[in-house]
Amino acid sequence: MPIRPLDEWTVGRTQSLPLSALKGAVIGLDASHYIQQHLVNQSTREALLGALGGFPFALKANIEKELQTFKSLGVGCIFVFNGLDFGKQDEKPRNQSAMVRSFEQAWELYDQQQADQVVDAFSNAGMTTLLAQMSDIWSPSLPPRILCASPPMALVDADDDTSGTPPPETLYKFLQRILFQNGISFMVAPYSACAQLAYLARGANPVIDAVYGPSETLMFDIDKLVTRIEIEPAQFSWLTKQTLQEELGRLSNEQFLDFCLLLGSPFLRSFPLFENPAFPGKLPTVRDALPMFNAAGRSALTLCAQFEDERRMQELDYTRRYKKAYLVVKHHVFIDIEGRVGPMDQEHTSSDMHELIGLRLPEELYFYLSKGVLGRDVPNFLTSGEVRLSLPLGTEDTEVYRQLVADTLTPIRAQSIGLLANCLHRFYQTKVITIRPWFDENSEERQINLRELPSVKETIQAWKISSDKFPEDVKKLQAPRGSFKFAIQSLNNSEFVAKTFATRETPVLSKQEDILSNVMWRFLQLRGYVDDKHNLTAWGKCLEQALSAVDPTDNLEDAIFIAIEMLRMNLLNTKHWFSHVSGGPMRGSEEDKTFNMLVSRVACIAKLQHKPIGYSGPLSRQLLCYRSLVSEVRTSLRNLIEIVLASLLLSGEVSRDRKDWVELAVKLPFIDDNDCGLGIAVRTYLDDLPLQANPTSPEARQEVKSKGKEWFQHSESFTGNLDLAFKLWDAVYKGTQNASKEFKEAKLWDDANKWLAERR
Repeated sequence: MPIRPLDEWTVGRTQSLPLSALKGAVIGLDASHYIQQHLVNQSTREALLGALGGFPFALKANIEKELQTFKSLGVGCIFVFNGLDFGKQDEKPRNQSAMVRSFEQAWELYDQQQADQVVDAFSNAGMTTLLAQMSDIWSPSLPPRILCASPPMALVDADDDTSGTPPPETLYKFLQRILFQNGISFMVAPYSACAQLAYLARGANPVIDAVYGPSETLMFDIDKLVTRIEIEPAQFSWLTKQTLQEELGRLSNEQFLDFCLLLGSPFLRSFPLFENPAFPGKLPTVRDALPMFNAAGRSALTLCAQFEDERRMQELDYTRRYKKAYLVVKHHVFIDIEGRVGPMDQEHTSSDMHELIGLRLPEELYFYLSKGVLGRDVPNFLTSGEVRLSLPLGTEDTEVYRQLVADTLTPIRAQSIGLLANCLHRFYQTKVITIRPWFDENSEERQINLRELPSVKETIQAWKISSDKFPEDVKKLQAPRGSFKFAIQSLNNSEFVAKTFATRETPVLSKQEDILSNVMWRFLQLRGYVDDKHNLTAWGKCLEQALSAVDPTDNLEDAIFIAIEMLRMNLLNTKHWFSHVSGGPMRGSEEDKTFNMLVSRVACIAKLQHKPIGYSGPLSRQLLCYRSLVSEVRTSLRNLIEIVLASLLLSGEVSRDRKDWVELAVKLPFIDDNDCGLGIAVRTYLDDLPLQANPTSPEARQEVKSKGKEWFQHSESFTGNLDLAFKLWDAVYKGTQNASKEFKEAKLWDDANKWLAERR
């Protein structure tokens, strides 16, 4: 998150050069900043993203176009991602209510069929001030639709970096996969990407020649900062720290750091007296803040002391927070080119850095983090002792969503945290992790007591079998190694099952496909599809039947697995959780509406096949709500399977003499977040059939399908999307008819399948 007041002030103070001027140079890019610019830049921003969920349809194509431009101009790239959270995350997002109101206004316009205003309303929801402030930095002039946005949108403080867009962190794995596929290097910092970029640029052996990132990077002794990169025309804008210091009144490096901290950044919220109480949430300006800073002798501590009796200063305990933030910046942690992790200016580091940055983890784990083998969520839970759950912007605060994230997913989180802790020092194995949801954040009732949990690692460590031990029947399986289908089908072979128990003499795994296969088997056992005898459970047989209904080329494995998980969690059904909002089936009998809802929810788990351009088509607030449930389940499963891989590595069960770390990570499932577009396509189709004289006739079905191009202008193929959705339905339906006895809705699914057969 940049220093917004500084960004506003630097408009007009940057210099520009052709991108070709960087030929032969290597530029380090802050990944969060890079993603955020794609999400808010007018040339790449997708207006209806917040109403559809998931990832932007054109993002991959836009990124690959830029990467190709860099390559053609001879510009090298290294992307750096933020790592673990640093310090205690006790700052609540400001102006959340204003952003929620702006989304409500957008949905009201949609429900009123104000089509000419809806796109602007969703595009601007939670973004008006952010785009207005940043437009001169990212685009030549203020976008007309911002100037004439109608109805008036609530102005929102751009201090909230994720205003109106997905947090960049949710797109990390997505971007890492793109970078891997395009041969671009990346690394994940131990903590702040800005600090890591500063080391890469100014270390004993610099590996980058320029830094592209947010303005907060200037706090880490970076002399020059690239602030903007354009592809058409191919040019970049940059500024120098020295110029800024001169124009701010010849501030010294220490004074500049103080002033930047007081203006507000990820390290410290803005100084309360810089803010105007008449406009709560409005950002301070450099013009107003600088005289106060100068009057205090250009010292943050002096300024804090002058106003120490102010109510806002005391409520925020601001002076203490400033001191902490100052030390966090001065001694931020980085990883050097040899893999050693340590603080900047180490000889002057205090002994309580763990209280400022966070508990130290083994260097081996920081290495795996740096390679993207595992994400930041689970290590954050373990080091902070908390699972903080906030309501994502645009997500309805419903009872079913609350129960899912705060309670239903706790066993999966406990497995993830417990398995990682089992591989670390005993200190971590006795921690108590408190779950703090937004609606009950001060309660201590929801806890994961690792001391009381049986060892997760011991339950699955018997899995360590290499492909040279596979019987011929297993070797002949058509499913790809490392897939769920292969892992499940292989366990139908009793000869193979008998060989899957490792002994002390079992050698470590070295082949990539063997590692991925063992990750799958361990993961399946943790999720209850395989028992401790390595046989399929009732739910394992259900999953096997579901997977047998599709081919690998359908790319539906992730969706099928998530669907079965949601069946087990009682989340894939016809319950009216979201009847208070619009977007559900409207036509036909009650049976038609009920079955339409079920089929559409299944479709919601997969992704709409869409051209690389912003979405244009109908919306559904109900399916957007349901999509949020799917996304939470997927995220928890992804976290768990990453920790399964990391545990194999940390336990020495895999050869560490390798270079395919990134490839291992990107081949794990559950990277792609789902949108609700495919669910909307199915609901729209099934909801239009009752308007036909004979809804089940081939002519009626063809007539409605022919409207798809008009409804979904940029989908790759409306009928192709329906076929994809119905393939997923067939697979999940087959699973329900072979499910565990605890599943009580097989009859409902059978009735729905018969109903759908006449309409597909």
